[in-house]
Amino acid sequence: MPQSINEKVVNTFIKGLITEAGELTFPPDASTDELNCLLERDGSRRRRLAVEYETNVVNSSFSLVDTEVFSTSLWTNVAGQAGLTFLVVQAGSILYFYNTSTQPYSGQQKSFSVNIEPFEFSGSAGSSTVRIQTTAINGSLVVVSGAISPFYIEYNTSNDTITTSSAITFETRDFEWQGDIKTYDAESSGTVPDSRKWDTLNSGWVGTKGLAARESWSRHQTLSPFFPYNWDSTLYPPLTHPWYSGKNSSGDFSAEDWDEIYGGSTLIGNGHFILNFFNKVRESSGTTFIPTEVEPSRFRTVAAFSGRVFYSGLNSAKNGGRILFSKVIDNISESGRCYQQNDPTAETLSDLLATDGGVINLPDAVNIQKLHVQGSSILVFAENGVWQISGVDNVFRATEYSIAHVSSIGINNPETFVDVGGSPMWWSKVGIHTLTVDPVSGNVKEQNLTISTIQTFWDLIDGNAKTECTGIFDEINKRILWFYPKNSESDKNKKSKILSLDLNLQAFYPWEIADSSSDVDYVIGAQFFSGYGSDFVLADVKLSNGDDVILSNGDDVVQSVLSELSNADSSIVLMVKDTSANKMKMALFKGINFLDWGNANYVSFAEAGYEFMGDLILKKSSPYLVTYLRPTETGWTGSAGSGYTPIRQSSMLVSAYWDFRKTVSSTAQEAYRLKYVPVVDPANLNSYNYPDEMVTTRLKLRGSGRSARLRFESAQGKDFVLLGYGMINAVNQRF
Repeated sequence: MPQSINEKVVNTFIKGLITEAGELTFPPDASTDELNCLLERDGSRRRRLAVEYETNVVNSSFSLVDTEVFSTSLWTNVAGQAGLTFLVVQAGSILYFYNTSTQPYSGQQKSFSVNIEPFEFSGSAGSSTVRIQTTAINGSLVVVSGAISPFYIEYNTSNDTITTSSAITFETRDFEWQGDIKTYDAESSGTVPDSRKWDTLNSGWVGTKGLAARESWSRHQTLSPFFPYNWDSTLYPPLTHPWYSGKNSSGDFSAEDWDEIYGGSTLIGNGHFILNFFNKVRESSGTTFIPTEVEPSRFRTVAAFSGRVFYSGLNSAKNGGRILFSKVIDNISESGRCYQQNDPTAETLSDLLATDGGVINLPDAVNIQKLHVQGSSILVFAENGVWQISGVDNVFRATEYSIAHVSSIGINNPETFVDVGGSPMWWSKVGIHTLTVDPVSGNVKEQNLTISTIQTFWDLIDGNAKTECTGIFDEINKRILWFYPKNSESDKNKKSKILSLDLNLQAFYPWEIADSSSDVDYVIGAQFFSGYGSDFVLADVKLSNGDDVILSNGDDVVQSVLSELSNADSSIVLMVKDTSANKMKMALFKGINFLDWGNANYVSFAEAGYEFMGDLILKKSSPYLVTYLRPTETGWTGSAGSGYTPIRQSSMLVSAYWDFRKTVSSTAQEAYRLKYVPVVDPANLNSYNYPDEMVTTRLKLRGSGRSARLRFESAQGKDFVLLGYGMINAVNQRF
């Protein structure tokens, strides 16, 4: 019986890796396994470029220590100058700075640095072992970590130096009652505890008139006509209405008038005193009333939002869910003023102002690790969920805001957090997540991105690797890259594994950086540099006629001016440790020899899904497979005497798996076969004059079975761009 012939055409092999589909239900255009491929928007799939040091790479001035933490962040809008961005490198307890506007980036290290060790506090775990978090506001950089007291850095553009603040002093109003408030609707009796004394003062019975009012009330309550001077000065009034509610026509306190007011059982407000948040000393006029309250931890996360600085991430039972926010700051020195300016216990001007600072408490939040600004809201990422703090009418005010719990899925490692144009993505204990807005209700909801795509792949990454993972966002190509160590990697800072998510294609795909032949180079971090930037340069000062201004001693007069620079490309910049020198270098994905570090081969491959050719029962064969590849050669190297070699030569090997086999069923065949012999022009080696824009090759696949699965694989040192493929399938009509 003759075979029936049909065709299968695949021209968009770009859905990326899928592990959450069965063999019989595998989606088209996806891969069952792949590594080191790049998915393009035009539907093609190609090899990633090799890791290669920058041209004219420069060693860092500092050394790296394996036992110390390494992290990077970006300081944008430095000194309020648009386009001026510094890379902030934390190597242990020292911060180093690089201008990101000029290549080689490694050659732009600034002469200054910041030692954060002096900001350690009593009980600190050590600043060299804890990653910092930063935020930029009004041109300054605020720095926090769980091992240091927060501080800020300012850059001086005139002399290219920085200054650091002392530890930020955090001040809040004391809105906490210290005594048994159930008894405060009545006057005190017996021995008055110090807590009651403090609460009375803190609720406004303080100052010249407030203290006089309490004394007058106490004298009035205890004065005896028989013993006019034997009054009980320890008696304290009920805290149901303020002292000034008993003012007479002369403006003085009248105990008789005050007694006529029925205050009920509702207590008056408190908060007269402004205290140091981390060291609350409750004293007045030299008298300490209760023991000092010390907060033993420090903020781990920070974000600038609505003209303020928000702080959170304390590791304590009492304050673990608290978020402090500053007043709207005009000067960075105000970044610790987290209190209401007006005295809430005052008779006049007691109102909370929209621009005030304050404290927000999320009692259900456990282990807050990340604050993130999203539109007119700030998101709070804790170990057990995500909360949203929103302003009214898209403006956050101390007087008006709302709190919503938007997800029960929290964050496992804040370094995995990536800001995707305002939208968050993060790794939890169960997968990779983002937040989306429901188009009907407008509510924010969590979405698990791995559960239906690569959950099995993600589950196989061990816990230590997930703990050391760090993510960046390529805003030009709309890709997220998460860098993490291999499973059981002994050096926690070595990040050779990469998981990419293309947002345009909604596709995941993994990479792995090969070890160099001497195993001395490895990636420890990464950042995305936009390629747009500026820097301060020296310019001649000239007269209106164009003549240089020269001092009497012959010195030329110059001035520092901000110059726009455009000699840098947008790049994923890799921070690399050279273990032979213990220095940091910088590398890029740019090598067209397709050997990481110039000597280490890496394999690029993709395995297509299961093809049943329209039938699950009958056996088939594939008489012909036609591949479509784009020529990648860009020119020639060599000479007439030694011979010529193509630059960026292509090669792609194709093999097949039949009948769900785990091993390849057929010998790999070369699919990149040029139809024409390229002719070298010795006068122009920068040209590869091939007549076709596509290389089409027909192959015969050996083997047969009920299903087929194709593998496309690179050859050492060579490129490939796979545009698509087609299969001619022959189905045996006999069962």
